[in-house]
Amino acid sequence: MTCKFRLIVAVLLFWVAGANVFAGSSDSKIDLQLSQSISRNGTSGLAQPQNQAPNTSTEYQIDIGDSVSVSVYQEADLSIREVKVSADGTIAFPLLGDLRVTGLSSRQLQRLVTERLADGYLKSPSVTVSVITHRLYFIKGEVNSPGGYSFVDGLTIEKAVALAGGFSERAAEKDITLVRESQPDQPLQTVSPSTAISPGDVITVGESFF
Repeated sequence: MTCKFRLIVAVLLFWVAGANVFAGSSDSKIDLQLSQSISRNGTSGLAQPQNQAPNTSTEYQIDIGDSVSVSVYQEADLSIREVKVSADGTIAFPLLGDLRVTGLSSRQLQRLVTERLADGYLKSPSVTVSVITHRLYFIKGEVNSPGGYSFVDGLTIEKAVALAGGFSERAAEKDITLVRESQPDQPLQTVSPSTAISPGDVITVGESFF
């Protein structure tokens, strides 16, 4: 019985040792694969988020009073230059008639014209759209030359005041209200000289009583 018992114990010890060697080999293999994955991808092997499409919500939107040019490559008869957006929000385009463009970005208008021309007129139209002149912004109150002015990129409160002849003698330079065309019911109070303005905005310079 003693010999049999020792034999059984020996077999068990041999089996346990073999199992530990196998487990260690498997763990080492997994660690190696993970290490290789990190080395190749610079990550722990987890899926990385894909790049999101650029947000186009901040693109300039064409509106009444803007002037646009639409160029169709090698098709001079289908190109228009500096056409002003009419009061009904449209532009007249050769073959296509009146196109409603208000609320569209240059990219969206380009896509619209391309799709319409490709539908029975041109095989592969190449279209370019540019906003040539922007609608007016307005400045009133205590400036020397109040009125409507053509918008240019990079315009700020300080520059708009300068274009309007500067502050009048009675101007309250810290009392300036900016009303966004897109938010007519939400005037912005105490704007700074560096506040950016957009086409259609209305700037009011208050009067000082001291």
